[in-house]
Amino acid sequence: NKDTIIAGFKWLYTDARSGDLLFFQYSGHGSQIMTFSGQADCICPLDCLHRPWPDSVIVDSEIHQHLYEPLPLGCKAIALFDCCHSGTVPNLVVKRDFGAQAPKGRYMKPSLELKVTEAHLVEVAGSGIRKAVTREEYAGRQLWVFSGCQDNQTSADAHVDGSYQGAFTWAFIKALRSDVWHESYIDLLEQTKTNLRGYTQIPALTTTLDSYLASWYAGRTPQAPVTKSLELDVGHRKALLVGINYRDTRNELRGCINDVNNQKYILKAAYGFQDSEIMMLTEDESRSNWPYKARIVEGMQWLLKDARPGDLLFFHYSGHGSQMTDHTGCEPSGMSDCICPLDCDKPWPEHIILDTEIHQHVYSELPDLVKLVCLFDCCHSGTVANLECKRAYEVGPNAMSPQSYGATRFLEPPAHVATPSRPSAGRAFGCGRRSAMKPASGFRRSVAGSDTYGNKLVWVYSGCQDNQTSADAFEDGQYQGAFTWACIAVLKNSRFSLDHWKLIDSIRSKLRRRYRQIPALSTTTKEYFHRYYMGQKKSVYLPRSGFL
Repeated sequence: NKDTIIAGFKWLYTDARSGDLLFFQYSGHGSQIMTFSGQADCICPLDCLHRPWPDSVIVDSEIHQHLYEPLPLGCKAIALFDCCHSGTVPNLVVKRDFGAQAPKGRYMKPSLELKVTEAHLVEVAGSGIRKAVTREEYAGRQLWVFSGCQDNQTSADAHVDGSYQGAFTWAFIKALRSDVWHESYIDLLEQTKTNLRGYTQIPALTTTLDSYLASWYAGRTPQAPVTKSLELDVGHRKALLVGINYRDTRNELRGCINDVNNQKYILKAAYGFQDSEIMMLTEDESRSNWPYKARIVEGMQWLLKDARPGDLLFFHYSGHGSQMTDHTGCEPSGMSDCICPLDCDKPWPEHIILDTEIHQHVYSELPDLVKLVCLFDCCHSGTVANLECKRAYEVGPNAMSPQSYGATRFLEPPAHVATPSRPSAGRAFGCGRRSAMKPASGFRRSVAGSDTYGNKLVWVYSGCQDNQTSADAFEDGQYQGAFTWACIAVLKNSRFSLDHWKLIDSIRSKLRRRYRQIPALSTTTKEYFHRYYMGQKKSVYLPRSGFL
């Protein structure tokens, strides 16, 4: 009942002090009631079935009052809401085969007899259960709020793994139990989203400060393994480096060619690559090596040609990323990721490279025991639909000085492919069973824990999360991607010898001081996070003068 839940809130904060960790989860129906300022979110206690609304529901302002506002400074609080607050998506489409045990949405329609007084309208006006966390009065608090779906979606009450449970809670707990390295808040959200493939709901996370997204969940810092991982001897080496500045177009960037030039220097000086083993595709090369789609695909084929066990392959892409309408019916967002070759000003999708094509030409062609490291310094979303937080640093595309320059590496898709598709039930696209779902979902996520790629030696770095943007910036006296800059700086400071786990953690720490983007790393098996980057155990010192 409502009174019992309110009493539980008060009990949760009794004697709470700095350093404590508090946890709240609500699983049940959510709903909304009308206020002067629009709809107010609410959760539905048991007595809302037989007592008048709004007196028997808990509206967003009451959650703020009893759950967010009493949080002492220095005290951490995590809240999970496995419910929904909108009836605009009443028919939840699920691509899993549940037979007669079909899932239901956790949304309760308000009573038709609901009458709200003008005084109460003013009192309950709030800014939602989740989004309110970004309000100024909570800026100093350590608060993380997970929601099972977006504000205009429904959370599924489903039958999974032999029992009835919320789809979001099931996916969340599965992520915590996973053998894949996903233990910070942002990684936990991403793995939960991956586990929910087959549902249309997209979970969300809100916190009070941008830096809190990369904090370890519940303060738990993962321990490095006590056993030393086995490294394979490196055989032949090959690298494909693609940097596109889109010169003299409205989509022009400034740092992408510098990214791959700097990367080429590192590969040669620190990791033993020869000029003949590196293919450069930029606008600075001869026209035959300009990064048009056909040439990039040829480069991917060259990269994998004659690869055999022990070889080391490297792929770097700096340029615009984007999304277009998904035509498989298997993407919950209704959009497919892509990268944007130089000729992307021509019709789509013929002149972009979709995630499915990268899987087809690169990941799927990788022989066993061949190492592949991929870096994508781009972004695939122009919105921040799944993350909301206080922004500690902003970049502006119209900055006048190089030091204040900043642009995002996201290209708006043409209007005819910019609308998300409605995820289907899957039968028309072969997505009715999990094993038959679209094998390629993005450039990075599908690698983690993938049945498709098994134990292939693949590491995929991304400059930002799927719902963030990567910065084209000015650092150390030149234009370059913020992620590539941070990656190379960390490698140099570590004498080019550290494992993937330490590398991604150090890159995040370096970017956190100025940028809002949080880079990501995926691989196929947990143990592979502790392999040395590029198989390099021996420290290498490079003089500063060697850099561009």
